[in-house]
Amino acid sequence: MTWLLIIFGIAVVLSPLMWFKQSPYQKRVTDLRGSAAALNLHVTLHRRPDAREAEVALESVCYKMRWESPDRQKNWVIHRFSQRGWESPCAGWYWVQNEADVNWHGILLEILSEIPSGVTAVIATQADVGAIWDERGGHDDLVKIAGNLGKLKHHLENISH
Repeated sequence: MTWLLIIFGIAVVLSPLMWFKQSPYQKRVTDLRGSAAALNLHVTLHRRPDAREAEVALESVCYKMRWESPDRQKNWVIHRFSQRGWESPCAGWYWVQNEADVNWHGILLEILSEIPSGVTAVIATQADVGAIWDERGGHDDLVKIAGNLGKLKHHLENISH
């Protein structure tokens, strides 16, 4: 009986410690987000890509790459999250809020055909370009995202000159 009480006591003491252990999913996401920093990406929570003004919940994850450039029209969102918005030149993708200038359409056609299926939106602001991603893929998908965001950044630098 004493041994049962000792085992029960140890179990009671150790059980809260098990809450600190990461699940395999949490570990994979933590590793992805750590790798993102090495690829010059930072990860933020973001509104849904097709969110209306009143919808402010941060329910998506956005992998962003900063760009340094003169002020150009860059506030646009293209998404395949839903059919909210208006059609874009890219089949299955919709503009919401603003549409990118025509000089972005070619590069967007290129990268949206290469981007991993878990990416539901590409977002450009004055400070950065980002991809809303469901994080279901692996490191290879992260590298593709970084490469495609890098292409957008390079395109901006070329049209700024």
